[in-house]
Amino acid sequence: MLLDSIFRSVSLENPSTPITGDLVDTDGIFKSDVYVSPETAMKLAAVYACIYVLSSNLAQMPLHVMRKNNNRVEPARDHAAFYLLHDEPNIWQTSYKWRELKQRHILGWGNGYTWVKRSRRGEISSLECCMPWETTLLNTGGRYTYGVYNEEGAFAISPDDMIHIRALGNNQKMGLSPILQHAETIGMGMSGQKYTESFFSGNARPAGIISVKGELKKESWSWLKEAWKKAVLALRSQENKTLLLPADLDYKALTVSPVDAQIIEMSKLNRSMIAGIFNVPAHMINDLEKATFSNITQQAIQFVRYSMMPWVTNWEQELNRRLFTRAERAAGYYTRFNLTGLLRGTPQERAQFYHFAITDGWMSRNEARAFEDMNPVDGLDEMLVSVNAANPASDFKTTKKPEDITDE
Repeated sequence: MLLDSIFRSVSLENPSTPITGDLVDTDGIFKSDVYVSPETAMKLAAVYACIYVLSSNLAQMPLHVMRKNNNRVEPARDHAAFYLLHDEPNIWQTSYKWRELKQRHILGWGNGYTWVKRSRRGEISSLECCMPWETTLLNTGGRYTYGVYNEEGAFAISPDDMIHIRALGNNQKMGLSPILQHAETIGMGMSGQKYTESFFSGNARPAGIISVKGELKKESWSWLKEAWKKAVLALRSQENKTLLLPADLDYKALTVSPVDAQIIEMSKLNRSMIAGIFNVPAHMINDLEKATFSNITQQAIQFVRYSMMPWVTNWEQELNRRLFTRAERAAGYYTRFNLTGLLRGTPQERAQFYHFAITDGWMSRNEARAFEDMNPVDGLDEMLVSVNAANPASDFKTTKKPEDITDE
């Protein structure tokens, strides 16, 4: 009951909904004739595509707990967080679905919450998802606490046990929803989609006008409507037929206005603007107008560098400070996303990469085989160095004996 009263009496540290002149509630904004919220915005194809691309790409990258001991780096499979991050964070989700859902919350609501549950010994036992609409940051007399109010009850969680990944915000505590911050742009796309649907469904707009040269009586008007309905029904089953009209009647078809004809161009512009909001290249959401086969590889590299890397760094730093104690971090434990899958390249590009890595002496042949999911082979662990890369001084010392060296 105490926590419930806190939920009802203490305000949020920083509400994620911006204050504007439009009608605003706690979950969304009314823009003209549409309601923009993280849920309704997903009905817009461009928003769904951007969120899915960022969430799925971050979720598909392998996530490991690593340990650096002196100069040796190896997976820390003995740590309790390794299995949770790599395989199953909780009984409901795999690692992929957990990261995908959290990134969707971050891009939609601006904040992604995960409750780190620990055993009595202090070891991490599970990572439970907290919905952003059920989680608040409360200021209880100068001390901040995360409050979770869901179907299981009300919980007060220490900040040390809450993985809180934020989008771009106004302060250090909370992130702001990208959808609500750009409600006008997204609302314009939703209005255009709604208008397009009504345009193609008719929208009570006549396709043509029938004019009468003389005057019609009430009985003649009723007879004319019945005759027109019968003629239209007869034409539906027979395309490209001529419609016969009674005498003294004239039919004029209405053409599409220039504004209606530009609805497709307006949709393309809005799609490009939404892609810019989420920092996703246009070709990643199936907008291939400006993409060519010559620059598509470079755009994919830019997507990893400028779209994914900021989120990867955000995730890694937040996971490191919430999953590991200071002593564990000092011992060399850290989390790492493996971006190799996103930068894998074609077979020819991978072959060139392995060739230079092996001949330059910083990768063995068995390590290259491991990247291709191939079993190691005896005798391929030896490092090779090309003749051109060998040190001439060291080669001279190993091949010449001291008594063979004479002064000129």
